[in-house]
Amino acid sequence: MSYPSVKVVPSEAPAVTEALRDVVFDGQWAVHERVRAAVAAVVRPVRSDESHQSRTRLGYRQLREVVTSLGPSSVIAGDGPTVFALFDWSAVAAPDLFPLLSGHFSLAVGAVQRLGDATAEQRQALARLEGAGHVGVLLLTELGYGSNVVEMRTEARWDPGTRRFTLHTPVPEACKFMPNVADETVAKTCVVAARLMVNGQDEGVFPFVLTLRDDQGLVRGVSVHRMPDKGFCPMDNAMIRFENVSLPEGALLTGGIAHFDERGEFHCHRGQPRDRFMRSTEQLQIGRVALSSGALAAARSGAWLMTRYARQRHTAHRIPMIERDNVRLPLARTIARLYAATALSNLSRRRLADLSGPDLDADALELGMLAKPMLSTTALTALQEFRERLGAQGMFRTNMITDYLGITQAVITAEGDNQMLEVAVGRALARAGAPPLSPVPEGGPTWTTMLDYRARSLAAAGPTHGGYAAVRVARATAAALATHTLHDAATKTAGTAGELLHTLASLYATDQILEHAAWHTAENRLTAADARELLDTRDELAAQLAPALEILVDAFGVSGELVPSAQVDVDYQDAWIRDTGWTWQ
Repeated sequence: MSYPSVKVVPSEAPAVTEALRDVVFDGQWAVHERVRAAVAAVVRPVRSDESHQSRTRLGYRQLREVVTSLGPSSVIAGDGPTVFALFDWSAVAAPDLFPLLSGHFSLAVGAVQRLGDATAEQRQALARLEGAGHVGVLLLTELGYGSNVVEMRTEARWDPGTRRFTLHTPVPEACKFMPNVADETVAKTCVVAARLMVNGQDEGVFPFVLTLRDDQGLVRGVSVHRMPDKGFCPMDNAMIRFENVSLPEGALLTGGIAHFDERGEFHCHRGQPRDRFMRSTEQLQIGRVALSSGALAAARSGAWLMTRYARQRHTAHRIPMIERDNVRLPLARTIARLYAATALSNLSRRRLADLSGPDLDADALELGMLAKPMLSTTALTALQEFRERLGAQGMFRTNMITDYLGITQAVITAEGDNQMLEVAVGRALARAGAPPLSPVPEGGPTWTTMLDYRARSLAAAGPTHGGYAAVRVARATAAALATHTLHDAATKTAGTAGELLHTLASLYATDQILEHAAWHTAENRLTAADARELLDTRDELAAQLAPALEILVDAFGVSGELVPSAQVDVDYQDAWIRDTGWTWQ
């Protein structure tokens, strides 16, 4: 089968780019433009003399500046499209700001808004967070238990006589591990996850509001130990210990599922402590989708930088790097993966877009768990390819890729380790017996049918206690769902842009089938001849996209003002010489 190149007439290029951009940004480009401008205004050129601490404090200054521009914090946190766009463009242009966003907007402001009942303490906390004078942080994971939050040991002991809680760290392994609260110059209002103890009875994990540090320093009973610098993603990480810290009743965030009566007795209409924990921490899902989508935005920016560099970098015989098939074809495949992941990201964000209501849709929460590993892993793989193809240029922070890799590595661990999430959601899909896939339309692409078959077969094998099997279910479902979503977007897009999207969806799907060719062969779904034909098809699809690579990445909305330090943007050789100040006669 032959796949001729999609021809883009130069005069049509702007319209094609606009149509593709509409798909990339899910029809929300006006929102993205506004947020993009606000982030561009706080961008600072990369400097060689920056320390870990100076970069950390820059991030806090940038947070206050974007809140002043877009805010206040409660408005940003309650507006799904705006908060998601802020994650995207901070990842692209302000990577030192990016890691602060989830704690402040999703896990502190958002948690108080969604789970609180407007007590005086909660209103005061929101007032402190509004202008980012206080920065919001979630204190969740512990030294000995990591992401296994259900078994956390931090306690909040209820005293019905005083109607107050006592927050306490009972054992060393219960120290809160690595929240960004070490900088003594930055006030922090935190949401602390702790085990509610009532009359010696464990009532499950709930969040509590605590002003950890203000202008007078740490609150009484709190000890903070600054942790060493990380190799990437600078933050003021710390370990925290509580020693009988007193909290008022109004500090408890119940999410509407619990209360204390006049006698101080506890009542909760969710009987199982695990169910209570899931309600208390559902805000994590917003952070998971926002962070992983941000990492994907950084990878899209990396693709834009890589493509611009490959056009100007000459190889032997003065052949541009982009004309070499060992560069052009893998790059086309990577861009197809980015488009497919972006389609899944948009679907996930659409399901979570209304952040003002009291409850999040259960299917949206599951989709977030499914999407986060796929999006962040796709971003990391793409960025590593760009780092290598950029050669020495990719090693310098000025060209952004190393910072993009750093924040993506952080995202993979933040808000739930990727593999842990895949195990959890894969088991849930196996218990359900079928993944959340719509039927393939009559006459739909063969590769979509094959990806669906793999996802359904793995899920239909039934509940499993094996983590590896659960991971396979999750990954197969994510790949099939991304293909469906990108194919749907292509079908709804007319003209040349629609043709390009169909080709991207086909290329992504064939790549996924070939990655698991042994499985499909074992299931009698793929013969040796089929595999050979599919390999040829993949190369032809990549070659078909090659002439349109620049249009495909221009749709990502990146520009030089967002990455002002990048030397690979226009003329990397001239940029280096300008830095030296040297001249030639």
